[in-house]
Amino acid sequence: MRVWLSCAALVAACWLGVLWPGCLLLLWWLVSRWRGRQWRLPLCLMLAYGYGIFQLHAGLETRLPLSLNGETLSLQARVVDLPDTQQLYRYGKRQTRQRLLLDVWGENRWPGHHYVRASAYDLTPLLHAGDRLTVQARLFVPHGWYNQAGTDRARQALAEQVDARGVIKQVGPITPGQGLLHRRESLSRWLAAAVVMSPSGQAVLPALVVGDRGALTDSLRHGFQGTGTAHLLAISGLHVAIVAGWLWWLGRWLLMPLLQWLFPRWRRFTLQQLAWGPALAAAAGYAALAGFSLPTVRALIMLSLLALCQWLRVRLALWRVLGLALLIVLLLFPLSSLSMSLWLSFGAVAVIAWLTTGRPDGRLMLWLPVVMMVAGGLLFGQWSWSSPLANLLLVPLYAMLVIPLALLGTLAASPLLLQAAATGVELSVLVMQGLLALMPPLTAMLPGPLAGLFLLLAVLLWLTPSLPVPRRLLPFLLVPWLGQRPPPLAQGAMEVIFFDVGQGEAVVVRTRQHLLLYDTGPGWPGGSAADYVLLPWLHRQGLRPDRVIVSHGDSDHAGGVQALPAGLAMLSGEPDRVDYPAGPCHRGQHWRWDGVGFALLWPEADSDVSGNNASCVLQVRSRQGSVLLTGDIETSAEYRMLGQLSPVDLLQLPHHGSHSSSSAALLRALSPRWAVATVGFANRFHHPSREVVARLQRAGVTVLRTDRDGMIVFRWGAVDNAPLITRWRLAHGRPWHGPARWRLW
Repeated sequence: MRVWLSCAALVAACWLGVLWPGCLLLLWWLVSRWRGRQWRLPLCLMLAYGYGIFQLHAGLETRLPLSLNGETLSLQARVVDLPDTQQLYRYGKRQTRQRLLLDVWGENRWPGHHYVRASAYDLTPLLHAGDRLTVQARLFVPHGWYNQAGTDRARQALAEQVDARGVIKQVGPITPGQGLLHRRESLSRWLAAAVVMSPSGQAVLPALVVGDRGALTDSLRHGFQGTGTAHLLAISGLHVAIVAGWLWWLGRWLLMPLLQWLFPRWRRFTLQQLAWGPALAAAAGYAALAGFSLPTVRALIMLSLLALCQWLRVRLALWRVLGLALLIVLLLFPLSSLSMSLWLSFGAVAVIAWLTTGRPDGRLMLWLPVVMMVAGGLLFGQWSWSSPLANLLLVPLYAMLVIPLALLGTLAASPLLLQAAATGVELSVLVMQGLLALMPPLTAMLPGPLAGLFLLLAVLLWLTPSLPVPRRLLPFLLVPWLGQRPPPLAQGAMEVIFFDVGQGEAVVVRTRQHLLLYDTGPGWPGGSAADYVLLPWLHRQGLRPDRVIVSHGDSDHAGGVQALPAGLAMLSGEPDRVDYPAGPCHRGQHWRWDGVGFALLWPEADSDVSGNNASCVLQVRSRQGSVLLTGDIETSAEYRMLGQLSPVDLLQLPHHGSHSSSSAALLRALSPRWAVATVGFANRFHHPSREVVARLQRAGVTVLRTDRDGMIVFRWGAVDNAPLITRWRLAHGRPWHGPARWRLW
């Protein structure tokens, strides 16, 4: 129990980042020492919490200083992971993009070694793993987006010890790489060439053997994600355990009996003890092929503890071994406690231990995917009806066929074995396509943190052989999930939410029983803000838009329309540029939902405007407040609208606060109390313009910004008619959302 409590203290320190729990633990230890009671437990907890706090702030201190944000620095660099090289269409032309993980040093204003995730476009020659070079790179603080739902990229960067992101502008002399990294990349290219007749095998086998997922297409990624089997693509504890298990079995029944016959002195050890030798050697070799990634290191630690217990003939409960392994991982990599993959992998082992206790009937393969589906919905915001069946079919296929044949084919340099493994991959793709056709991804309401924990507990208790309480009481644990709805709104009240989607725009207007989505945020090759922010939020709330307005066709406003479910009613100022069935919006269109009026003020029905000035301008009015959503209109459109405008409480700044918009005439006509700029952190356009911000401040307007405030929520409906304003970074900020600072509370 002391081990698990120490783990909990260390994890709490990394997540909370405040000193008062450590002070309480120190007081507990002093009181225990003074009274002569057991003092070792509070001492362990105090040391674990202090270690976690120190490591958290050390990680925050190594990040790129805010004073250097957006600057181009000259650095010495080494490529420390396999590059992800893709061909894409960007800014109207074909480009070659490389995504790189660099170890950089040599900048006096940022001393020490740091990991940087950087992108490079049209480099000649292309960079390879292990290369050393001099780079000119424009670097940015790993700021990330922050919303109620979706990935917290700032936390993810801290967990991976990535101190900056950037864009490579220029490279100097390149020294070709050598060693393990170079060999892994060469092996990846050889694997792809060996199965050239199998497109899916070309992409998946390098991912399974050396952890190179750069060749995975969007369709393959979506297939694995949609069926809940994406964990098969990442070399993790499952893969290392499969390899160790095969070699343990081979050593137990073949290699070790032969060695005992050749060397009689080895007979004093049991076959089970000796079999751990080849098993651990194979696991270490596979982890080396994967670049000793954190999941493989975790698996090695776990296997090593099990092997040590068997070798020393010490009986330890699986729970104690699991706790010791977790403690060792946290001591070596304390910030990995911020990573969801850590808890998914250790949670899977814990669930296996739970389900196998008193359940020898072999139903583990059926129940474990059900539990992992719920855990995936909680941790990653996605689940699927087909996940249990897909895992039931594909995990044995990969464990018994694909992974062993891929590794044997690699060791033996046998294209025949590799082609057999690729055939298994092609079969798995057919299975996934069939399951997705029969059971498309589930769009049911996703659980929030507290509701998800209760839901997971309900599933685990339902699977437990014996319970101290009647099973008919378990449905009560589902109440937090089933009752997980946004705060109810009264008739005539409304809520306006500005999502933090970087340099783009996505806004939701919610009334008592209806929801309007205004713009969908930016898109990029292989993804969009709708995938990462909008859809997780909608699924968590259990909501579906009644109408979508895409202001115009620019990608920072219309980039996420392809991710939206089919059949939504959509209007747009440029319907021909929106990749979704949409009708035109024009002045005069209006409707009323739940006592809240919606009216389109621009563009005019017979106008020939295009681009930014074609943006749909929407006015929303309730009894308590009013909002004007303007898209990207510029000054010329503002002047033509002046006769239709009336004062509003909240203004979405046109064109992200560009100096070409938000004229003084517009502000005089609207007289807003608040203005919101939907902008990206350190964006290259320098939005919002200083001139516009100064003009708003002179007019007494409070300016809020999504890059600084995260998601912003305005909720009208209180008795005093004043909106309740929630700025997500201020109200729900975590230590990694700001600079390192020691806080008592």
